[in-house]
Amino acid sequence: MSNQSLAERRKAAVTPAAESVHPFYPARAKGAYVWDADGRKYLDFSVGIAVMNVGHSHPKVLEAVRAQSSEFQHLCFAVGMHETYIRLAERLNAIAPGPSPKKTFLANSGAEAVENAVKIARAVTQRAGIVAFTHAFHGRTYMAMSLTNKPNPYKAGFVTRASEIYRAQYPYHFRNPWGARTPEETGERALQALKEQVKYSIGESEVAAFVIEPVAGEGGFIAAPRNFLEGLRAYADEIGALWIDDEVQAGMGRTGKMWAVDHYDLEPDLVTAAKALSSGFPLSAVIGKASIMDALKPGMLGTTFGGNPTSCAAALATIDVIEEEHLLERATKIGDTARARLSALAERFPEIGEVRGLGAMIGLEFVERGSDKPNGAAVAAVLAHARENGLILLSTGTYGNVIRLLPPLNLTDEELDEGLDKIEGAVTAALSPATALA
Repeated sequence: MSNQSLAERRKAAVTPAAESVHPFYPARAKGAYVWDADGRKYLDFSVGIAVMNVGHSHPKVLEAVRAQSSEFQHLCFAVGMHETYIRLAERLNAIAPGPSPKKTFLANSGAEAVENAVKIARAVTQRAGIVAFTHAFHGRTYMAMSLTNKPNPYKAGFVTRASEIYRAQYPYHFRNPWGARTPEETGERALQALKEQVKYSIGESEVAAFVIEPVAGEGGFIAAPRNFLEGLRAYADEIGALWIDDEVQAGMGRTGKMWAVDHYDLEPDLVTAAKALSSGFPLSAVIGKASIMDALKPGMLGTTFGGNPTSCAAALATIDVIEEEHLLERATKIGDTARARLSALAERFPEIGEVRGLGAMIGLEFVERGSDKPNGAAVAAVLAHARENGLILLSTGTYGNVIRLLPPLNLTDEELDEGLDKIEGAVTAALSPATALA
C-alpha cells in the first residue's frame, strides 16, 4: 500500500466531487503527528479541521471507546435510552455558556446540529426567517448549505436553496465596507446595518433566529467585535428572535475558552457543537436553554445514529482530557506564542496582511504586496512548501487567502516551535527573498 496505489484506487472508486486538500493518505497518527501510506511523518496543524483538539489517539479517549464498545454499539436512543447519552447531556448542560438551565439533543454532524437548531427556533417562535452572515459556513446539507455564504465549492451547481434565509454583513474588520478604523467601529456599523436590513427588508416580526459563528471559521478565522455580539444579543431579545451560536469549529477549547462565545460573557439561546466534541467519532449537539428545549413536543426531534454510545463515551473522555490537562490554558499559551512569532514574520513579509484569532485558532491573511487584494496563490505555495517540509496546514477564507493554524491543544513547546519554524520556512520559500523587508 502506497500513496500512489491508493490514489489509483480512489480514482476508480470514489467520486471526484469528494476532494482532498493534500495528496497523501494517512495510515496512522499519534499525538501531534500523522504518518502517510509511504511512511512519511507530518506534524499536523490541521487536526482534521479542528477535530482532534486533544491530539491523535489519546489513550484516555481510546480506552473509553474500547470499554463502551465492548458493552454495546447501538440500539438507537429513539428505541431505548442509554446512560452515556444522558451523562453527556448532563455534562454539556453544565459547561454550556451562560447561567440559564440547559437541555441537550445529540445528532451526528455539525450540519445536522445546525439544521436541528433552525428547526427548534422556527418551532418555538413560529416564525420562518433565519438571518445568517457573509463569510459564514454552517455545513453542506441543504439547509446548512443555504446558510453557508461561499458559493464555490459549497453551493454552486445544486440549483435550489432553502427558503426564508437572509444574509447580513459579518463584522470583518480587515475588509469592512464602511472604512471603519477600529474593530469597535466595524462592530457598530455592522450592527446598524443589520438592524436596518431586518427592520426594512425582512421584518422584525418575521425573524426566528440569527445564526452566527463568534469566530467565522471557513470565512477566514475572523473574531466578531465584542460590541457587535453584545448588540446582537440585545436586538434578538428586543424583537423576540433567538440567537443560534455555531461553535462547531471554534468550540471545545480551541480558542482558550470552552466556547468562543465565553470570551464575550454572553449567553446564546442555542449552541451547536461537533468536530472536537468527540475526537473523531461522529457526534454533534444542540445545547439550548431549557425553556426553549422544553417547548417542543415528544417526537419532534430524532435521529437513528445521533448520540451513539461509543461516540458519547469518546466525548465524555474528551471533555475529561480538556479539563484534567488544563487545555484551555494551554490553548491560550499556544496562541500567545504563535501570534508573537507570526506577527514578527508579518513585519518581514508585507504579503501577510493580518495575523488574527483567539487562542489556538489563528489565521494569517495573505494579500498582494502593496494592496489588500487577496493573494490565494501565496497561500497555495505556502501550503505546498510546508507539506514538503513535513507540516500539514490548511487554507480558509471566503477568498481562499487565509492560512489557518489548528494545532492540537496538548502539543509540546518543542512541537509548537517545530511547526512555527516550518511555517517561517514555508513563507520564506514561497515568497521570493526579494519581497522580504530588510
